[in-house]
Amino acid sequence: MNTSDNAVPSILPQSPLFTDQRLLNVRHNEYAWCAVPPASIEEWEKRKAFTIEQVRLAAGLIPEIPAPALHPEVWGHTPYEGTVIAKVRMETLPGLKLTGNLYLPGRLQSKAPAILCPHGHWPTGRIHHEERGSVPMRCLMLARLGFIVFSYDMIGYNDNNELLHRWSKDLANPSALHGVSAFGLQTWNSLRAVDFLCSLPEVDAGRLGCTGASGGASQTWTLALLDERIKVIVPVCMLSSHYQGGCQCEEGPLLRLNGVTSFDIVSALAPRPVLLPSVTRDWTNLLPRYEFPALQKVYRLFDAENRLSNFHCDAAHNYNRYTRERVYPWFTHWLLNQALRERIPEDEVAPPPAELLLHSSAPQEASLPVCRQSLQKLQAHYCSTALHYKGSELSFTDWQKARRLQMSKIINNDLELANVAVRVTLPQWNLRSATAGGCLLSRRETGDLISAAWVSQADCNTKLPTFLLIADQHKNAFFPGGSQAAILDTIISRKGNALIIELLGTGETAAMLEKSPRDENDPIFHAFNASLFSLRVQDILTSLTMLQENGMDNLALVATGEASRTALCALTLAPQRVSAFLDLDRIEDSPEAWSTRLSFQPMILKVGGMKGCLMMAAERQMTLCKPSVDIAQAVEYAGQTALKNCHLSISSDSLIITLGRYLGKN
Repeated sequence: MNTSDNAVPSILPQSPLFTDQRLLNVRHNEYAWCAVPPASIEEWEKRKAFTIEQVRLAAGLIPEIPAPALHPEVWGHTPYEGTVIAKVRMETLPGLKLTGNLYLPGRLQSKAPAILCPHGHWPTGRIHHEERGSVPMRCLMLARLGFIVFSYDMIGYNDNNELLHRWSKDLANPSALHGVSAFGLQTWNSLRAVDFLCSLPEVDAGRLGCTGASGGASQTWTLALLDERIKVIVPVCMLSSHYQGGCQCEEGPLLRLNGVTSFDIVSALAPRPVLLPSVTRDWTNLLPRYEFPALQKVYRLFDAENRLSNFHCDAAHNYNRYTRERVYPWFTHWLLNQALRERIPEDEVAPPPAELLLHSSAPQEASLPVCRQSLQKLQAHYCSTALHYKGSELSFTDWQKARRLQMSKIINNDLELANVAVRVTLPQWNLRSATAGGCLLSRRETGDLISAAWVSQADCNTKLPTFLLIADQHKNAFFPGGSQAAILDTIISRKGNALIIELLGTGETAAMLEKSPRDENDPIFHAFNASLFSLRVQDILTSLTMLQENGMDNLALVATGEASRTALCALTLAPQRVSAFLDLDRIEDSPEAWSTRLSFQPMILKVGGMKGCLMMAAERQMTLCKPSVDIAQAVEYAGQTALKNCHLSISSDSLIITLGRYLGKN
């Protein structure tokens, strides 16, 4: 068939069967996963390492952030019921503070073991006291038993009032771009709380424990996963394979990608002693007959089944007296070397009053303006070393490799592609001296769909690369009558071949977004689901793989508009022989530009955004047309850093003029 004007035939079949399955496969905090125990210690070690890296990534700890020295303030030591209770405050990052109470045994003759007590989502946090759960009573009793206890606020609670606990989308998304999240800040504070305890002369740093309920349990096992100084763990009423936690402080962006579950985290704690209280009337209802037997298999690998225990009762979600009295002996056994008892009754004493624990008589609640100011400081701190190779101890090449690995984790792409399916029983038409044919590309067993057109000539110029043209919106733009038609026309006139693709969410796949159950307004959506941006990056990598599998190794990307942003990120992960011509006119590297539905990518600014991608891809043949001033400066910095290995260049001309000049030389 022949085309006229812009009459490019439809390539995507008009059938619901041809829907990109990535848009339909949506997961959430109540998705039912399997609890699969590793079959060997080697398999366990591999899964543990992967789980740690995924949690570190979600917490914003990859790349590492600078850790300021702690200067804790400890004051107000007050005797109370055989203990001494003090107040604690410190800044752990610019814009982030850690606040709480230190409970000390009344008499200490030698160094004592210590226990951290994250409080979870009780309405009044660390001062909450009621029948269903009492944080002060738990801490007081543990101190009376001989432990040093640190009870600290979650962000947005009580004295930790510079940040809100729950963030609206306009707070959460810009923060996520920089690697900052409620989950990450909670995790950071927990890690620094361990540092604080270990700095105390009264504490035996070799005997540390941690316990909390619900959200406090999530903090407990997250902390223990990342810090093996925590030797004994009691996460109360939380472990479940059909509920992962519903708060932003439990679900950082990217956390659950690749199926990382709470079971994986607790499994990675073996063979440390873990007690798992559960109940019939929350999501831990099946723990005794599902998750716990699977964990027993893990502990059996270490011949350490006695280090894992569960008790189950008919009750609602709690950390009540019944539960606490069965938690105390777990700690006295493993940290004080006492015989393991079933129960240690709580002493009949009153819990410390709120006025003794709070730093002020009535702490002000966190306000939105103060929260914004704190988040701006944190975002700047998290990204302060994003582009600073010169402060690194690595060679530039090794720095690039490290950053590419980090980019791969952030984008979460399939980098080991093989046997990309190509459906070619689609429209074909003539285009001047070339033949155009529609095709659909898919990774096998994935269900993705890339709408594409292959434009080829029998007498092609073998000196030229094969071009991958990436449509900013619809691929029709490259064909006669389209806004970018001159690009394809120039390639055809020079006897070049090209594959034109549309990225997910544009062109023929745009309508699929409206039918997708993806709810990007859900504050924890991106903990469980990859971003649309990362799927679009994957489309480029999949297309490059298909071309390589068909014997084309010399490849060049050509992209305009927002497609250039996606292409630049893809280049950091693409095969080495891929070059690029990118039109960056009016394409910004700002948080606002990264915040649209198709460009939003958690953590991207933590590795430098587009400027960081240029640094990672500095050795490639890449021409940037009309870049913004800051991107042009990044090119100059990359050239100074990579020296002879830098092949980035800038053109002040349009993409078509620049590309025409290149083709004329070949």
